[in-house]
Amino acid sequence: MTQKTFYLGLGGQKCGSTWIQAYLNRQQGSDFGRLGEYQVWEHQLGGVFARYKVPVPPLKERLRARLKTSVGADEPAQHLRWRLQADPEAYFDYFAGLLARPGMVRTGDITPSYAALPPEMLARIRDGFVTRGIAVKAIFSMRDPVDRLRSHMRMEMAKERLAAEESNAAPLRAFYATAEAEARSRYDRTIAAMEQVFAPEDRFLCLFEDLFTPEGIAALSGFADVPSDPSQGGQAVNARAKGSGRLHEDLLAEIAAHYRPAYEAAAERLPQVRALWPSAPYALTIA
Repeated sequence: MTQKTFYLGLGGQKCGSTWIQAYLNRQQGSDFGRLGEYQVWEHQLGGVFARYKVPVPPLKERLRARLKTSVGADEPAQHLRWRLQADPEAYFDYFAGLLARPGMVRTGDITPSYAALPPEMLARIRDGFVTRGIAVKAIFSMRDPVDRLRSHMRMEMAKERLAAEESNAAPLRAFYATAEAEARSRYDRTIAAMEQVFAPEDRFLCLFEDLFTPEGIAALSGFADVPSDPSQGGQAVNARAKGSGRLHEDLLAEIAAHYRPAYEAAAERLPQVRALWPSAPYALTIA
């Protein structure tokens, strides 16, 4: 009997997590459910993640959702997210229900802001599925921190949470050390939490820069025990450019120094970071 498995994607944000979810969800025996990103756990951290908490829907919306599901229609997305946030057991039962369908062996929740979840929360998620006979595997994708920050900043501008500017340099200097940026860029903390909770065979680290290559796709496919399909490498999903314009070396060095622990942790596990991350020389000494 094939082991039923839940894939917990920790992001990172702007690091190919949407593509990973789409790639795994296309596989035979996969059903990742109603949402692309479930955003169920991170609101409990407060701070920059408090905005993910879904308010209680009005009674009319709750009744409408109950009626829709009673006739086999999809539960409204925000109602589902609220319900799973309100009752953690409902979260585990929801995915267990997907895996209970004929032929289903693979499901998951790949939400970029889960990169900030502490070890105790990761353990709670793991144990909630293990008690239901479902294995849990964790995935975390990383991107050159400067490029990730630039793409993240452009997204914040597009969502009007930051004032839009043509140039990257000035707004990036103001943005890179904010709580919003910091919460999603400390790869070292995410890696440490993963390694504390998941056995080596149950965790997968990869780099955005080679994720879409035949070798990167083969590595992900091997971890998920699915056939490798290199033809999917050219199909970017939910991609956002990092913005145009070359940054001055002093700003690159400033950002790299701020996030040096993230560079060091990534390079220790994946040495190709030194060659694939353009900003790596500003943070890492020569090996």
